[in-house]
Amino acid sequence: MKIYLTSAFLFLFITSVTSQDFKGTVIYGKKPKTQILSKTDSIRLKENPEKHRRFQKMREIISTEEKKLNFELNFKNTESYFYLKPILESESNESLINIISVYDKGVYYNKDKRILQLNAFGELFLITKPKLNWKIQKDTKKIGEYNCFKATTEVIVNSKGRKQLITAWFTPKIPVSFGPLGYDGLPGLILELEVYKKIYYAKKITLNFKEVIKIEKPIKGIKVTEKEYQEMASSTMQNFKKSKGL
Repeated sequence: MKIYLTSAFLFLFITSVTSQDFKGTVIYGKKPKTQILSKTDSIRLKENPEKHRRFQKMREIISTEEKKLNFELNFKNTESYFYLKPILESESNESLINIISVYDKGVYYNKDKRILQLNAFGELFLITKPKLNWKIQKDTKKIGEYNCFKATTEVIVNSKGRKQLITAWFTPKIPVSFGPLGYDGLPGLILELEVYKKIYYAKKITLNFKEVIKIEKPIKGIKVTEKEYQEMASSTMQNFKKSKGL
């Protein structure tokens, strides 16, 4: 069973946000999704147990390091900015810096469009991401003090059109349409996001404080659509493989 939002509900939600100066900051953490032994894992375990053990050990190291990361979402009314909080460059943090994914390196801006500013291939890009089509499910759960609803959507993750299921848990009690990694469009703040086998989760929420929030739209970078960027990334990877004889 799926629950679809009515236009009247959306109108009331949008009005409640824009009719007041509503602002806040959310600190998110990152952790791995609980892993179920995949088909690939099962084959590796059977054919080469030692290789499987090393692979699992590497996963554990990455997961431990990722738990040290903190992300910040700032929002004010219909505008938001999401980024990875700075990491002190040191020998002890070298492995942490090396495992940061491409999705964590950029900054995400939301207002009339979803924009990702990303440094890749020696260039700075402004990537316009497509609108999300959410389906709100009947599932609910409590995260902290907030009652949350489950929603799912699909995104295209490469130039071949491969799709990835994204799951979000949002609360209408915080009436802003934002979340981690630029995910938006739901009638409430996303407190938990499951994407690419990782979970981004709210650790601390601060609302309507006295300090001024200044959200600046990123303007520097080569403007491309997400599809154009994916095609560029695919071409770059193919050229790299050819140069290495792979």
